[in-house]
Amino acid sequence: FVNYNDIVNKSGIPWLDLDIEVPHEEMLQEAIALKDEFVKHRDEDNGSGYSHKGWRSICLHGIDAYKTNHYEQYGYTSNDETPYVWTDICSRCPVTREFFNLYFPYDTYYRVRYMLLEPQGYITPHVDSDIHKLSPINIALNNPDGCKMKMKGHKGFTPFSPGKALLLDVGNTHAVYNKSDEDRYHMIVHGKINKQFKELVEHSYAKNGFK
Repeated sequence: FVNYNDIVNKSGIPWLDLDIEVPHEEMLQEAIALKDEFVKHRDEDNGSGYSHKGWRSICLHGIDAYKTNHYEQYGYTSNDETPYVWTDICSRCPVTREFFNLYFPYDTYYRVRYMLLEPQGYITPHVDSDIHKLSPINIALNNPDGCKMKMKGHKGFTPFSPGKALLLDVGNTHAVYNKSDEDRYHMIVHGKINKQFKELVEHSYAKNGFK
């Protein structure tokens, strides 16, 4: 697997550690400053068959800051028709917005969200996709000791640490438990794939020792 399409669609790996520097400490402080504005994520009973506690979110890029769910829940049929914008919180997140505008290799973004899992919070086992492929990107701004993400069928835990960006296959059944006394802040990034992102994935795949 040497090209992007094969890596993402055929490699079968549960995650890929992206070789990108993230100013996670500054981004974390910007997220913490917004904590009181985070909204409950996936709070409605949508028949998904899983539950969660202490899971909250806010959009840096989205329909608006407080519409954190999938576009279908707001009456749209595709990412391309959804009226995504940089939201009102951007003025209070200058480092985070600069990172995505200037340094992350996307030109077009869909949802870009801060994700908070509170102490003793959890997200029970679930899948987010009917197909296996590497998508989306999950960036750890912090990752308290005692906070673990597990993917069914794969040894150990998803190897998050502060500043690490992982491309995940969320077609795998996965769960998260924050058995710590600290808030966990991550970011989840969706956007339109471009040449620069494909090159980052290919480079990261090789750097991680895959062939």
